[in-house]
Amino acid sequence: MRFRCRWTAKIQNPVQKQRQHSGTGSPMLHLGFCKLCWIFRVKMKLLAKCELILTASLHRPASHRQTAQRNWRRTCVVSCLQNVRLLATVLAKNAVGSSWRKTLGTREWSRIPETEKSHVRSAAASLLLNEPQRRVATQTGLLIANIARFDFPAKWPTLLSDLTSAAWWAEDEVSQAKIEQNDRALFTLKHVVRAVKSKRIVVETSGPSGGSVSTAELKPLADKIAHERKMLNTKAEEIFPILRQQWQQHFIAFMDNRHMGETRGPLANRCLGVLRELLHMLADSWTQLGSEIREFLEGIYRATTAISTMAISSEDKLRIQTANKARVRMLQCVIMALDRNPVEFAAFLPPFLALYSTNALTAPDAAGVYALPAKRRVLLTTFLARALVCPHYEPDMIKFIKMKDGMTDSQQLEEASTALTQWLSPEHCYHLIAAVISKYIALTSEELQEWQADPEGFIRSLDADTGPDADNPRACGVALLLCMLRKGSSHVAEAMLSYVTHLQNQAVSPSTLLLREACYRAVGEGFAHVSQHIDFTTWYASELQGLLEKGLTETQPEQQLLCARALWLIGVCGTDLPNQHWSAAYPLLVHYMSVQDLVLSLTALGAVLAMTAVVLEEASALEQAEEAVLHMQRQIQRVRQLQQQQAQQQQQQQGRDAGMEGGGLLREMPWQQELLQEQEQGLQAGQQQQYGLMQDCQAHMAVVEAQAGAVFHSCFQLLSRVSEVDSMVRVLHLVTVMLEALGPKAQPHFAAITAALPQIWNAATQEGSSGPASRLHSALMAVLTHMVGRLGSLAIQDSHIQAVLYALLQKGLEGSPAEQEVLVEDAVKLLNATLSASSSLEPPLQRFLPNLITILQRSKDNAAIFQVLEGYFVAADPGLVTWMLDAQLPQIADAMHRSLDAILSAALRAQNSREQPPPSGQQHPHHQRGTLWNRAHKGGGKKEVGALDMDKLSDASAAASLLTVLLEQNLSDGQQALLSPILRTAMHIVAVTQPQGAMHLHSVADNLLEALAMTACSSPAMFPALMGNNEETEGRLLDRWVAIASTRHLEEILGLGTMGALQGRVKRHIAAAGLSTLLVSAAFAPMFMVQRLARILAVCLRALAESKAFTAEEAERRTLIANRDVNDASQDLTKLRRTSLSVQSAPRSLDLHATVGAAAQKAVSVVGQEALVEAIGWLDSSFVQALRSVLHDAALVSEGDISEALKALSTKDDGLG
Repeated sequence: MRFRCRWTAKIQNPVQKQRQHSGTGSPMLHLGFCKLCWIFRVKMKLLAKCELILTASLHRPASHRQTAQRNWRRTCVVSCLQNVRLLATVLAKNAVGSSWRKTLGTREWSRIPETEKSHVRSAAASLLLNEPQRRVATQTGLLIANIARFDFPAKWPTLLSDLTSAAWWAEDEVSQAKIEQNDRALFTLKHVVRAVKSKRIVVETSGPSGGSVSTAELKPLADKIAHERKMLNTKAEEIFPILRQQWQQHFIAFMDNRHMGETRGPLANRCLGVLRELLHMLADSWTQLGSEIREFLEGIYRATTAISTMAISSEDKLRIQTANKARVRMLQCVIMALDRNPVEFAAFLPPFLALYSTNALTAPDAAGVYALPAKRRVLLTTFLARALVCPHYEPDMIKFIKMKDGMTDSQQLEEASTALTQWLSPEHCYHLIAAVISKYIALTSEELQEWQADPEGFIRSLDADTGPDADNPRACGVALLLCMLRKGSSHVAEAMLSYVTHLQNQAVSPSTLLLREACYRAVGEGFAHVSQHIDFTTWYASELQGLLEKGLTETQPEQQLLCARALWLIGVCGTDLPNQHWSAAYPLLVHYMSVQDLVLSLTALGAVLAMTAVVLEEASALEQAEEAVLHMQRQIQRVRQLQQQQAQQQQQQQGRDAGMEGGGLLREMPWQQELLQEQEQGLQAGQQQQYGLMQDCQAHMAVVEAQAGAVFHSCFQLLSRVSEVDSMVRVLHLVTVMLEALGPKAQPHFAAITAALPQIWNAATQEGSSGPASRLHSALMAVLTHMVGRLGSLAIQDSHIQAVLYALLQKGLEGSPAEQEVLVEDAVKLLNATLSASSSLEPPLQRFLPNLITILQRSKDNAAIFQVLEGYFVAADPGLVTWMLDAQLPQIADAMHRSLDAILSAALRAQNSREQPPPSGQQHPHHQRGTLWNRAHKGGGKKEVGALDMDKLSDASAAASLLTVLLEQNLSDGQQALLSPILRTAMHIVAVTQPQGAMHLHSVADNLLEALAMTACSSPAMFPALMGNNEETEGRLLDRWVAIASTRHLEEILGLGTMGALQGRVKRHIAAAGLSTLLVSAAFAPMFMVQRLARILAVCLRALAESKAFTAEEAERRTLIANRDVNDASQDLTKLRRTSLSVQSAPRSLDLHATVGAAAQKAVSVVGQEALVEAIGWLDSSFVQALRSVLHDAALVSEGDISEALKALSTKDDGLG
């Protein structure tokens, strides 16, 4: 009653926020709003009934009043109590179960006092057996299972034994109530074992949460966990013999069909359900339960044999259903034993292999197999397949097990391996292959009828048979065939091909055509295993091509059946056809897309999709091969340059005569010559591969280009013929792949595509807001994204595309939250592509900006939204930028701050978990949003579990990029103030010690440093306030900044002029601009520690030495931007605008030589020239001359003169980190 009263109190005040209790406080379980609505509806229905009954009770006739009184007792009292009990049990079950998935400190059940939990446990156990309403008892059993996750075995050690006792069948106590108790106890027992078999044992420590645990403290905790796990297994082991005995008694009574056999059968199946879960749980307990488990499996074998011969009247539906369920449950137990302990099961594999092979393949004919329940067919083939691929029955694994475990008697494993080998022997293999193909893979007459009546449904069912999660007889039959091919190797493949040849030679009939089609499917499914035994090119040329050409003129159903399978075979196996046959097959497939039979059209569409995807893969492989060849050429060039440099050095050392003997150098270092020869051989092989790929890609692409018009025409015709969303999505997928493959060459077909898009949009609109409609919208967005990405401004300038484009964007960005969850990602991609192709920010695009902010406030897809917002700001004119900043900057800044704050918090949690808290009464210096320590230890010192996941890192990187774009705008003081918290967080991210394992944090900090450099160049006085005048954090910021700027790419170390080297120079130039400006303004006192000062100036000197190359690269960028082809519609305008904006930023346009010179003078004035020269000379003496040149405003030494100094800068430790 206490539990129910507290529950009622919670219902009466649902809006009140739950108080945080301590000590013996008892917060009860939450009720959701939907559950309250359920209660309200139930009460309103009962009140309506009560009103009718009370009205009837006012009638004068006594019969009316008596009837009303009976109805009152039956309807209003009993029904109300039953519904309340059911609702209370459901809520309790759900709340306890869901709370298990929460963290330890927030689980409601763990925070309820032990006295009350004990009362709930005893009340639930009593209610389970005595509740008159079966639905309430079922939910009570599930509630007990959820409680067992927490309290068994430590606090409820008798649970399994109590349930087992309640399930015990006593012949002298048989009654309907006792039978019901047995059934409920077994039901609950199954769910309890299922719950506790994966139980996570939680041990609470007495120390502070999140603190480190010493080895001495860890051992008692580990011992406690091991003890509870052992107790759990012991309790489960105790009930296994009892349940096995109960199952045998119930099954014998069911087979005897006397002594309440109709009741004992369901109880026997209940016992099998519990035993199956116990077999899963007690995989390591075969030593203790070996005899019991062996007896159980022997009993299953006898029971399966007996039930197969049991005579059951066809009119006894209940008995037939019970027998079928028993077969299924016994199969599940056998599969579980095989999976969980194959070594011990080896003794039972030969008899069960023979039994189930007979039941599934050899004994019944095809009609008999189809008459079996689908679940039983699935389990029979699953057992055979798993036995075949079980690694423990491989001869090599048996030898390994004998060596590893010291097994002296491996006879059972060897007998199991022999049984599998004999089962797949050549004399048996042919018949097994024929049985699998004819009884599991072949189509049925009902499916052929579906072909004619519902062709799209037929295609959908075939897809279901081949899906990754398919669990039906045909899919499992295919899986069994693949396992046979894998296990039996060549002779199984030869047997299958012999069966195919046998069917090809038989006279044509409906049955042979079905079997022939099934054989072709089997070949396609197992092509990876039979490709060495069959030449698909020869097969295509000799049979399949003629079959398809003949099928274009003949429309007999049997001809269409084989044509459909031939089309599928080309899509699966024909992608590697020689160019001659490939060029002939592709147009043939395209032709079939327009035939009248919809099954043939959709099958041909799938084959065309597969062949076109091959062209994309070839283009990608060709690009990779070209890059590999280019890389090898650079390596060879680098080796030759090294040889020349070494020869020149030798000439300088030994004189001109020694230098004339150039060959001597190579003879003294033969490894260089060997390396050069290996690289030249690799280059030659790479060039040959590149040539072959280029030939194939060009030939295939020519065919695709020639057939593109027919493909698009057939696709749009199909869209008018199909009615299901799945078929429409399939068609649009091919259109997308064609656009991606053709690229700008799709422009001739532009008119046909644009004319068809409104038709597709109308079809998607008619579907409403359902899930299939969202898939159709998503597919249409993908088509437009590829079209806009490939054709650029030509696409978005078309009026037809504009109508569909903006409507789709509105659907994805302005739809309901449920729709946005599905469509927003695709809509953002489409919007990004549209911005990249737009010459200006048109009004329709401006209307989507508030929707982007709304999505951003949900903290989902932040990285993609930040990228789109970046495109908005770089595309808008100055007046529009001002409007966007005034209207949306507060929300954008808040989202950026949250993204960066999440990274900072995760990094601080990792750092502070290894630190000691500050002394009492002291705090770390803090910034505006709270102390660093408190930010990581909010909530009473609890450590939040979490790492720097990739989503958070992507959000932070995108926020950093957007921050640089915002800082390049003409910001007002108020807008600059909005960005100040973001800059503060950015500084702390750079300053925080990189946590172990968070390697990507370095890249986020690298992106943020450009924004900090821009701020330093424009407003250096802001830095001290942003850092809170905390010298320790300021010093860490400077050290990390110098360390990141000093990092060299591998290309730089190797001396290669690649993008990595260019990025390194840009990074050092920006860092030097920011650091030197801060140094001139004396923003940070820690900058003037002499060792730190030397490292800062070393970075600046390195950037000055590279300034000539940097200036040339920046000039080249400006030239490329100015001379871009304005007629190229496919260029990425967002990237061009971003590049144009970045080259004009303050750090890049700064006079670096003057600023570094002023910084050096400032440093000398603070620490003295002698101390500064000594400190920078400690890094490397080459820097001394460079420093003196800057101080005297002379030309800086060349980059090569301080290259060794750069190495020293990257490797020496000044002790500041």
